[in-house]
Amino acid sequence: MYKGYIALTLPLLAAAAEPPRDWAETLRADATAFHDAIAANHPGPVNRLDPGFARRNDAGLALALRRAATARDYPVYLWAMRAYVAGFDDGHVAFDVKQPVPLPLRWPGFLTTLDGAERMVVATRDNDVAVPLGARLLSCDGIPADTLAARVVGKFRGRWGLASQRAATAGRLFIDAGNPYVRRPARCRFAVGGTPRDVVLQWRDLPDAEFDTRFAATAPRAHPEISAATLADGTRWITLSGFDGNPAGEDAKALVPLIAGMKADAAAIRAAPRIVLDLRDNNGGSSDWSRQIATILWGGAAIRALPSDNDAVDWRVSPGNLATIESYRAAWRAAPDASPEAMRWGDRVAAGLRSALARGDALWRETDGENASPATDVAVPVASPNGRVYVLTDLGCGSACLDAVDLWTALGAVQIGQETTADSLYMDIRRVPLPSGFAQAIVPMKVYRGRKRGSNVPAAPVHRYTGDMRDTPTLQRWVATLQ
Repeated sequence: MYKGYIALTLPLLAAAAEPPRDWAETLRADATAFHDAIAANHPGPVNRLDPGFARRNDAGLALALRRAATARDYPVYLWAMRAYVAGFDDGHVAFDVKQPVPLPLRWPGFLTTLDGAERMVVATRDNDVAVPLGARLLSCDGIPADTLAARVVGKFRGRWGLASQRAATAGRLFIDAGNPYVRRPARCRFAVGGTPRDVVLQWRDLPDAEFDTRFAATAPRAHPEISAATLADGTRWITLSGFDGNPAGEDAKALVPLIAGMKADAAAIRAAPRIVLDLRDNNGGSSDWSRQIATILWGGAAIRALPSDNDAVDWRVSPGNLATIESYRAAWRAAPDASPEAMRWGDRVAAGLRSALARGDALWRETDGENASPATDVAVPVASPNGRVYVLTDLGCGSACLDAVDLWTALGAVQIGQETTADSLYMDIRRVPLPSGFAQAIVPMKVYRGRKRGSNVPAAPVHRYTGDMRDTPTLQRWVATLQ
């Protein structure tokens, strides 16, 4: 899944000496190019099962163009584009600003988060603020807290129906980043110890040096390194915090030796009293990693015996999508440790797209049978793990991370931790530069057909963890109590 939010306070990478930008024209050009990139490369416009997709794309462009008529500065451009993208309700459709213009941030001296009952509560505060930590937000300017959050945050972040999205972004409710399409609250009502308290908000600067710490307090998420460890009780704890498919990337540099070590120690790992596959901080990437790990733990024969998770995959046929797959193939060929299965997949998809492009087809179908590994790779059975296998997830797990959850739980693993985020049926992104030069469109290239887990449906844990996901020792002690 596309990772990250726009960093609103990073310094502008383009030189300050550039002439003033025409933000109205920038918005018109980038919104139009974004629309056209979706129309030319996304499966949605030619997907018979999603007949309203092209209308949503057109409506998003129309709204952005209306807003361009009054665009005089960067915030109008930025938030108009964010609203356009949020309208797709798809974590794989994104607007990525590579060279953000600095935006001074303001806050009322506190930020909120969602508690376990999905109530908005104060998570961090300055010492002079007249509302304590844990105070429950009831309303602002007469607008109920949940309605206000949907207007101020959800309309510009999308997927507001997902609990994970609300939890991850609740802290943005009281961050003023110059959005001209929302009104900054003036007076809010809180419940403090069961007693209502009205507070007049005193907005002040939120220094860059404070932002990361303050915002992290609203959606705490662990950031463990990819690694493998054996705990005192014999538990094998395998941390898989990233699945980036780039063979030259940091994830691959850590995953290749980790998986090689797992292969060499496979019998001992499967004999462990407990195995934990820790997906905290994993936002997706390539599903090939999770399949390699599944082959070590359960064997290729067990994977092959699973009923298909989806009927087929339809790829949008376009020169740009073909070029993206070709770039993957080139990267894998240049990497000495690239997965043979990934290279076979790239060869197969490139050939299919090339033939479909020559025929003038809009979609090319990759069936599940074509995805299977050669029988020589999967025919040898292995002993099933001796102990329970747990899949530990947090609220950011999506895309290839969710594919891992689907595969491993189908093989017998038990999901624990937090409910994941979710993805639509549109997958495998490509990046398209926009005319402005400092932003790009993130566009899915394929659509699943008949996937068991529906569109924008999260994976819910069997055992839910309500503690701090960053506290690994406490988390490990909790896992040891599970039956």
